[in-house]
Parts: sequence; C-alpha cells; structure tokens
Amino acid sequence: MPEALRKVGAFVGALCFVLGLIAVVAFLLALAGGDVSARGAIGLVLGVAAIVIVPRLVPLPSLLGGYSALVYAFLFFPIVVVIIYSFNSGNNVASFAGFSTQWFSRALEDDTITSAIRRSLQIAVASAIVATVFGTAAALALSRVSRRVRNPFDVLVFLTLVVPEIVLAVSCLIFFVNVGFDLGLVPMFLAHTVFNASLVLLVVRARFVSMGSSLEEASRDLGASALATFRQITLPRLAPAIVAGAMLAFTFSFDDVVISNFTAGAGNDTWPLRILAGIRFGLRPDLNAAATMMLAVTLIGLGGAALIIRHMARSEGGAGVPLAGGRG
Repeated sequence: MPEALRKVGAFVGALCFVLGLIAVVAFLLALAGGDVSARGAIGLVLGVAAIVIVPRLVPLPSLLGGYSALVYAFLFFPIVVVIIYSFNSGNNVASFAGFSTQWFSRALEDDTITSAIRRSLQIAVASAIVATVFGTAAALALSRVSRRVRNPFDVLVFLTLVVPEIVLAVSCLIFFVNVGFDLGLVPMFLAHTVFNASLVLLVVRARFVSMGSSLEEASRDLGASALATFRQITLPRLAPAIVAGAMLAFTFSFDDVVISNFTAGAGNDTWPLRILAGIRFGLRPDLNAAATMMLAVTLIGLGGAALIIRHMARSEGGAGVPLAGGRG
C-alpha cells in the first residue's frame, strides 16, 4: 500500500510541476502581449510555488517516474476514449447512452470499410513476406562481411528508419511518378517493403550476431554442407527473430498513413486512410468502431513480436543484443 501511495504522490507531484510550468509560461506570454490579469498573476504565484516545492517534497527518480506516467496518460487517454465510445449505443459521439456492439457490425457492413480492410491486409501480408525474405538475406550477408563494406549499408538502413516519414513518402511519390508508375497498390507495396526490410534486417541481424558461430563451425567440421548447416542449424535458431520481424513488418505496413497517403492514388484507400477520410466529415460511431478494430489488429501484431523478442532475450541469458555489427 505505501508503494502505491508513493506512486500516486509522484504522479500528482509531476502533474503539479507541469501545471506550474504551464502557468508560468502562460503568464510570460500574457505579459509579452500586454494582457496581464489578476488570474494570471495568481497562476504565476501558484506555478512558481509548485516548481519550487514539488522537487523538495518528491525525490527526483520518483518525480521522473510520475512525469513518465503523466506523458503516457496524455498519449493514451484519447485512445481509451475512442475505444469506450465505440461501444456507445447512441448516435451522438459526445455522450455515452449505453453499451452496444451495433457499430462494429455497421462498420463491417460498409463496403468502403471492408474493401479498405481487405486492401490493407493484402498489402501488409505481401510487404511482410517480401521484406522478411530480403531483410533476412541482407542480415545474413552483412553480418559476414568486413566493417568497411558493412558500414555504408548500415548508414542506408538507419537512414530509412530515422528519416521523417513525410520525407520518405514524398521521395517515393517523386520516384514513382518519374519512372511512370501509376499510383496504387503496387507503389504502396514497394514503399512499405523498403521501410520494412530495414526493420527486419535489424531484428534478424541482432539475433544472428548474438548466436555466435560455434554451432555452425561444428556442423561444417562434421562434414555438413553450407546449405545443410543453414537449414538445420542457422534457420531454426533464427526463426523467432524472423517471425518477430515479419510481425513488426506486417504491423507497420498495416497501420501506415503517411506513405500510403502519398502513394495510394485515387480509389485505393487502406483501412487507416478510410478512417482518416471519414473523420474529415465529422466523428461517427462506426468510425470509432473501425478504429478500435484496427487498433486491436495492431496490438496483436506488436504484442506477438514483443513476446517473441522477449523470449529471444531470455534464451540469451538476459543479455542485450546489438542492433548493428557483424561476426569477426
């Protein structure tokens, strides 16, 4: 019980500290605009008091933990609201009239939503398969080459992941237009695969490097061919990483918005794009239900990948595995 109270106190302390900062910033902005009021002055006094007192009452580690909880609450509370109101029995999305699952069936009866779901699944499955094959092959190859050869490819892989998605989307759009591709399912699939292959490469190579080469060397010493060693030794040990990479690739492709929006063309909306297009004309309960179903699929993919990666970490004795590097 004291531990729970300590966590609650840390959360409240972090909330007061953040509100104090907001009050101080609001007063400074009002002062710069010449619109200072008595309410703003009172807020300034309370904000300064919170900024000074909270760090003295709450230890810094606990305060940081409370701040982290506050950030997560800020990020996930709107999602929880959408999930709750997807079970609303009424038409008004601003008030909860009662529990009902009618909007899920209504959403699945909408041909535009079901066609978007089918389109998203097709692209995500195809992208995951191709990205897994190419990412796994690249991971095995790059782990065996010298650092001089590997480093330039590492730069390209990490650039694919760290470059803002909007930049990658615009680049894909320009590329497909210049080479004469009609925007649609194929450009979406190719653009998703480029990103997902880098993701799979990192996951598989981390597992491959952490495995060591002793069993492979023993297999070759016993007369097994390179293909037999790969099929009987390397591939079974890499299987969890390959499956985890495939699930991550599927999830990232399935819920992508930015790249899909730039490469879809007309009449090729995916599930996220269909929800985005519907929200532009106002909130509706069936869109909440569609968003909840999409969230469930995404969480299943991410959760499965997380469980597999955790199992890999435990099988390696709890030690972390590098995201980059090679053998030797």
